[in-house]
Amino acid sequence: MSRIGKLKRQSINDANIRLLGENRCNSLTGLLTEQTDGKIAILLDGTSSAGKSYTSKLLNAVPLDKATDPNQWVIIGSDDFAGMGGEGEKNRLKLDPPSIRDWAKGNDTGIVSGIYRKEGKEVPPNPKENEYIDGTDSRVWYMAEEYKTGPWKKVIFDDIGTDILKYIPDVKHNILLHAPLYILLQNVGDRNNNNNKTDNRNPKVVLDQYLGKFVATKEIPDVTKGDPTTYLTKEGLEGLLEKNKIDKEYADNFIKKLGIYDDDTYYIKVKDGYMVDNTQLINVDSEREIYLDKFKSIIDTNN
Repeated sequence: MSRIGKLKRQSINDANIRLLGENRCNSLTGLLTEQTDGKIAILLDGTSSAGKSYTSKLLNAVPLDKATDPNQWVIIGSDDFAGMGGEGEKNRLKLDPPSIRDWAKGNDTGIVSGIYRKEGKEVPPNPKENEYIDGTDSRVWYMAEEYKTGPWKKVIFDDIGTDILKYIPDVKHNILLHAPLYILLQNVGDRNNNNNKTDNRNPKVVLDQYLGKFVATKEIPDVTKGDPTTYLTKEGLEGLLEKNKIDKEYADNFIKKLGIYDDDTYYIKVKDGYMVDNTQLINVDSEREIYLDKFKSIIDTNN
């Protein structure tokens, strides 16, 4: 699919991992944003396998394709609108204006028809094409449209980026899940080793996504901007990547891009420019208890 979206931005051995305390989560006061029409939306941002789906289960949230109750938490993700000829295309066509549907079936996402028009291509009229925001993943427009026009009162946007905030600016508080690398790769391995899973994850794609959001630092970051409780070393990271069957060439480049150049101790923080003022960072703990309990308590309080 030529323009369906931007390219997806694609133990550290045990001796080199240390958890320093139990307070891994910042306060999530204001996590929920009530929309002007009475709807509630949450953005769960994070790499694939960071734990977004696991977190959503706390709310008994259901995927969009299984949603029937407008008052139940519904998960809307970019994958719901991906692909040609399958369910993703059907979901998109349902939201496209009738005038563009036949064109979209064999060409591209209907919402990007304006791009083709500017290139001089013959495209049927699409009254909504000007709603597309240049540079965003086109699937996100459909996520936003499903939220705005659908019956769902409580929505979790599950994505690997923040483009949805450009379409739904009233989602003023968004959550960025950070899973330490050893947890992240363990999650990828668990998913891929589960025979019931058909959507295996390429660990390199997940690591590329990680590089898009996070960077190494020698300074212990504040819990609202990074993970101060897990440290890593170059040697330990090399061992972790090797253990997870990441080839040496990729591993060396990953470590450099992450910002690790020597044998000192490093921590992870959110990249400057990625975190906006209303981002609320949650560091996933190895037992998946601390951050989940806090998340649920805030939801119960605000819902």
